[in-house]
Amino acid sequence: MDVSQYLEIFIEETKEHLQSLNEQLLVLEKEPDNKETINEIFRAAHSLKGMAGTMGYKRMQKLTHDMENVFQEIRNEKMKVSSTLVDGLFRGLDALEEYLDNIVNNQDEGTNDNQDIIDLFQKELQAGLAGGSGAPAEPAAPAAAPAEKAAAPAAAAAAVATEGDTKELLDSFTLTEQEKNMINKARAQGLQGYIVRINIQDTCVLKAARAFLVFKAIETVGETIKSLPDAQAIEDEKFDFSFSVVVTSAKKMDEIQAAIMNVSEVKSVDIALIDESKCEQKEAAEQTTEKAAAATGTATAAQTKAPATTAKKPVVNRSVRVDIDKLDDLMNLVSELIIAKNGLVSISPADLVRDEKNSSFRDQVEYLERITTNIHQSVMKVRMVPIESVVNRFPRMIRDLSKKLDKKMELFMSGEETELDRTVIDEIGDPLQHILRNAADHGLESNEERIKAGKPEVGSIFLSAYQEGNNVVIEVRDDGHGIDVEKVKAKALERGTITPDQAETMSDKEIIDLLFRPSFSTAEKISDISGRGVGLDVVKTKIEALGGSVECRSVLGEGSTFIIRLPLTLAIIQSLMVVLGNEKYAIPLGSIQTIEDIPTTDIKYVEGKEVINLRGTVIPLVRLDKILDVPNSKQDQESLTVVIVAKGDKQAGLIVDDLIGQLEIVIKSIGKYINNSKMISGATILGDGEIALILDANTLV
Repeated sequence: MDVSQYLEIFIEETKEHLQSLNEQLLVLEKEPDNKETINEIFRAAHSLKGMAGTMGYKRMQKLTHDMENVFQEIRNEKMKVSSTLVDGLFRGLDALEEYLDNIVNNQDEGTNDNQDIIDLFQKELQAGLAGGSGAPAEPAAPAAAPAEKAAAPAAAAAAVATEGDTKELLDSFTLTEQEKNMINKARAQGLQGYIVRINIQDTCVLKAARAFLVFKAIETVGETIKSLPDAQAIEDEKFDFSFSVVVTSAKKMDEIQAAIMNVSEVKSVDIALIDESKCEQKEAAEQTTEKAAAATGTATAAQTKAPATTAKKPVVNRSVRVDIDKLDDLMNLVSELIIAKNGLVSISPADLVRDEKNSSFRDQVEYLERITTNIHQSVMKVRMVPIESVVNRFPRMIRDLSKKLDKKMELFMSGEETELDRTVIDEIGDPLQHILRNAADHGLESNEERIKAGKPEVGSIFLSAYQEGNNVVIEVRDDGHGIDVEKVKAKALERGTITPDQAETMSDKEIIDLLFRPSFSTAEKISDISGRGVGLDVVKTKIEALGGSVECRSVLGEGSTFIIRLPLTLAIIQSLMVVLGNEKYAIPLGSIQTIEDIPTTDIKYVEGKEVINLRGTVIPLVRLDKILDVPNSKQDQESLTVVIVAKGDKQAGLIVDDLIGQLEIVIKSIGKYINNSKMISGATILGDGEIALILDANTLV
């Protein structure tokens, strides 16, 4: 049996439990007497302990077991939640996340025992119990005892089977002649034969993996001769919560019991000695030697082979939980697609010749088009994941920053149910973390400064998400001191980023945009939180790589707002197809404001660059044929076709030769084989097989 087959499930479920612990501990810190929260934390710790034990991660199991012990006593009202305990629990949570990272990368939890955290839990447990009852409380129940102690020979759960149980155990096995011979040979070498029944807790998940760990434990004290049911049935989980094995060992009963009870979630172990009379009996029901040998070989091979340590790194974050209704819709649409295909196949060439207008063919094509559009929308819904999966880790981060920076602050979140494509969700976490750290470190003033400014002592950071057309907008706002534009301008002049002449004509927004330049920082001192000049430029690069945009608005003394716009999906988009010379290009529809027919006489020049005045707004023109090095097929035109695109507040007019029309396109990555210009975000294959490049309006602007 190979427990690595359960690794992906373990990683996904562990992440969920750790996030639950994170959220519940934040609640517990504010409401230490909240019984519902205490119960939730206990359940999460208990589940993590069982899962870690099932997979054989002993350090992770021990740490969660100690957390579980603490909450068992809190549930029993024998001790109270203290601030020291909460800090220790957060440290324990960080340690568990470290274990998980190691497991994801190496399939091994690492060598850090985190003994200091375990010692803190035990110290808090002793102090809490002593303070709560006036005297040290009774030890926890056997179920909550550490695995090593639970495995003691005297433990009631591991008691040797009584006389009646012994008969039942012995009768449960019918040994073949070959198995009897093996036991007799073992006895001749000074070993003993035992029948052992292992009873697993009813709450155990992944029974097969737990059984595998039992077999591994038996290997340390003896050799398995036979199992009931056989190894294949156990691996397929075709057994209840108990199974039996025949073991030969030089160890005593209590040592075998101790080894098996050391595996967590084993409820009890019954063991009986196989005496000589059992091995002398003829079989009541004859079994063929070949069948017995096969069963023995399967069982022994399954138990003696450890899982390969060089197994492939597990693939994580590749699963999406989908509402069954969405899958039903998708299935119905696929059924309609098959009907449409059959309709097209049924039209013979003779029918097309007879039907001059090809009306039936056109009807089928329109039907097919309608279905494919619906399938696209349905698949998009299946790929959509609430943004909650990204933002729910930020309250803990703000809590830690509050302590580290010695600033009182609170995070308010809204719109967590807003959905984004899974590929976007996976990439947006780091940029948001950068912005939130900036808000906490740079944005919010110290407690004293806030009181002097007449603001509440506790600073507020707001994170909100909402859908706007084909985009999702995420805003991060703080009520801090805002961005000092003059300070940013002075820093830019000092670094040579801008010239004095440029500084005179730049608007406040253009100056704030300088913060997104690489290595640009106004921080007076470097900290491990921010100020290294690697924050906002990384944010901008990452978001624009996703086809989105980021902008900042700030009012001095009132605070700053960072606005991120992201496309709903990266796979299929609506685009405007345009012609340049002999080439076709696609411009994403989400970036386009309007399409204008501009007389050449309306073109003006500002600082040597072409602009137009469109309804009171001065818009710079971009001649795509020059930028993309495409020969211009149209000379001396009286008017130009201009596609007005926008990035935030900025606009630009892209001059194209002709318009083809709107088209739904599938984005294909160009890959790393071509030294790709940032102006090209990908490519698409058109209906006639021709390839069209997709222009990135953000970069062009």
